[in-house]
Amino acid sequence: MKKVLVLCYDFPPLPSIGAQRPYSWFLHLHKYGFYPTVICRKWKKGIKTHDEYFETDEGEKESTSTDKNWLILVPHTQSWKDKIITKYGMNKVILLRKLLTLYETFFKWIFDSADDKNYIQQQADEFLQKVKVDFILVTGEPFVLFKQAYYLSKKHNIPFYLDYRDGWTTNHSLNKSFINKLRYQYESIFENKFLQHSKLFGSVSKEVTNEISTKFNIPNNKTIVLKNGVEYDFYKNTKRKSQTEFSIVYTGILYDKQPISPFIEGLNLFITKSKPENFKIYFIGVRLKTSLYLDKIETLAEQFPQYIIIMDSLPFEEMVQYQMNASLLLMFIIGSQNKGIIGGKTYEYAATRNPILVVQEERTEETPFFQGRDIQCFAFTADEVAAKIEMYYNKFQKGESLQTSISEEEIFSISREYQVKLLAEKLNSL
Repeated sequence: MKKVLVLCYDFPPLPSIGAQRPYSWFLHLHKYGFYPTVICRKWKKGIKTHDEYFETDEGEKESTSTDKNWLILVPHTQSWKDKIITKYGMNKVILLRKLLTLYETFFKWIFDSADDKNYIQQQADEFLQKVKVDFILVTGEPFVLFKQAYYLSKKHNIPFYLDYRDGWTTNHSLNKSFINKLRYQYESIFENKFLQHSKLFGSVSKEVTNEISTKFNIPNNKTIVLKNGVEYDFYKNTKRKSQTEFSIVYTGILYDKQPISPFIEGLNLFITKSKPENFKIYFIGVRLKTSLYLDKIETLAEQFPQYIIIMDSLPFEEMVQYQMNASLLLMFIIGSQNKGIIGGKTYEYAATRNPILVVQEERTEETPFFQGRDIQCFAFTADEVAAKIEMYYNKFQKGESLQTSISEEEIFSISREYQVKLLAEKLNSL
């Protein structure tokens, strides 16, 4: 069995969608001829706010190995910036904190001392001095882990794979301010360096992968598309409860450029017109990171306390329960799915067989994700949001089933295990 070392930052119990990708490698690679060792941050359970990211993790390093995989959890070492945030909060000592952030942003690619996640590299280096592996797999963000993989590859003569969950300097949602444009031009130098030395790179869609390979002139034989997916066993083994209320469920954080305003306005229209009974909207985990729209969602909850419920992040198994028992699942898309950006949440939602209301920025229903099926419905304006909610609510009131037509075979085709199988086949071909 070949051995691979996986470097990542997000990993369970952190309740982020980014944690699920390396977790799937940890769970399934052994089935396809690879023994994975994961080295990552030792996240504490029950993280609810973004401020907790900067706290010191409890306890010592943990190492657990089985005949299927090996997990090494490394406590977070606070940087000076982290110490300032945990002591004074985000609203004090702002100038010093911004100067430290600027230093980290531009110098972490050159000096290990500026890399606040260098403890992962140090642990991996120590591990590789004792254990021989055939491949290094690294997933980003944070993209500083790409630098760590490059360093370890060069020192220990091990090929490495760069896994993009989103584009780095090609990301369509990047802030286009002057200082950020300079930053991305600067970081492009390092991105190019890491890509040229990698054995393989890939991302979640053909479109994103092509953007990266075109910009940096990477040949097609060095690329792979590993789509997002769902850990279907969690959904298959979760029992659905009898629905006594019509519930709309959103799980995860909010992003600044998401088209959330049409939903808020449309929801207002629906509630004002229909005055629904047994109707709830659950926003789960939105406080995990700050966003421009978080205040608006909280204001909405104050305006309609009988309808809107904001909940802290939940363990994955509990979050799945809410998704499974939803009448309608809510998704916000920057740009459009037609550009190949299918987030991990879409796959999770689809596995529940509950319909998905997609509020999308660009006015198109073209999608590579089950085009023309009853799995997703699109809305682009407040009026359309109100009409779609009313349509599903009326069906629910009449006792009609809202379940979609997705099959067991189709759900396996969008499972994370299937994507792990494709990765293993590609690694074996190199």
